[in-house]
Amino acid sequence: MIINPLKLTLAQAVQEFELDMVGIKTESTIKSYTYTTGWLIDFLGGDVPVDQITVRDLRRWRAAVAGRPGKSVYTLDRHIRSCRRFFNWCVEEGLVEKSPARRLAKPKLPRDEPKAITMPDLEKMLEVAKEDTPRNYAILRFLAETGCRVQGLTTLKMVDLNLAGCRALVREKGQKARRVQFGDITAEIIRAWLVERPNYLIGGPLRDYGSFRRADDALFLGRKGNMTGSGVYYILKTLAKAAGVSRNTNPHAFRHGLARRMLSNRADLGTVSRILGHSDIEVTHKYYAVWTEEELFERHKEFGGLLGEGVLQ
Repeated sequence: MIINPLKLTLAQAVQEFELDMVGIKTESTIKSYTYTTGWLIDFLGGDVPVDQITVRDLRRWRAAVAGRPGKSVYTLDRHIRSCRRFFNWCVEEGLVEKSPARRLAKPKLPRDEPKAITMPDLEKMLEVAKEDTPRNYAILRFLAETGCRVQGLTTLKMVDLNLAGCRALVREKGQKARRVQFGDITAEIIRAWLVERPNYLIGGPLRDYGSFRRADDALFLGRKGNMTGSGVYYILKTLAKAAGVSRNTNPHAFRHGLARRMLSNRADLGTVSRILGHSDIEVTHKYYAVWTEEELFERHKEFGGLLGEGVLQ
């Protein structure tokens, strides 16, 4: 097989790589790859033939990324993972024979502290949200009960909502659809929002925008059409501030909170993984089954060790 028959440069290969993701990956994922591969182009030069790049080149690039002020080990890890994915794609497309990134080591990441919202903080936010708009209360409860990603909430369509069955069909990473469940109270709050929702379309915040961005299809609306991810962040930040809650209040914190609550109640990892919509149970284990040292100590006492009597006296 002829390698790199079109003699693509790094910049051209990156452009083809990004084009190949359109319609397959989410817009935010593509933007992330564009950002990280942009650093690669800036360092190595866009005109270098992609099949001439070596692991030594990538190690120098890695050192440059690591040396940038304010860049954490997590940023470096993300850059290297993007680099590996790009060169794996190059191998698949016949642009390089072997990936030069296959021997590019990643930094060892520190064990994360839990990123979940705590139950006391969630209860405080729910109390505040009760007095807020039905839309904001519904958004908070929907995230907390379903554990869906923020994209699943912002792209949720009216037709995909089953209030009688307390279920919804959400579309998240790569437009993959999955069903999520919520409780009766959340269903009632959503019904209250549906009573108010037409005001956003007729004579309300959307009066100057009409059906901007297919607002007539979306369950949750913002000022200019469909609710956006940044809009959800703002709502949660506002509720958290009013409730006196200062940490772990982003949309993903509720996803982590649901996972931790289920695991604490002895749900098996496979069940939690499926409820969260993970394609690999290892993702659930690595990023969601995360406990503080004190929590591990308490759980050890609860289960009583090998002898069933707690810590040996």
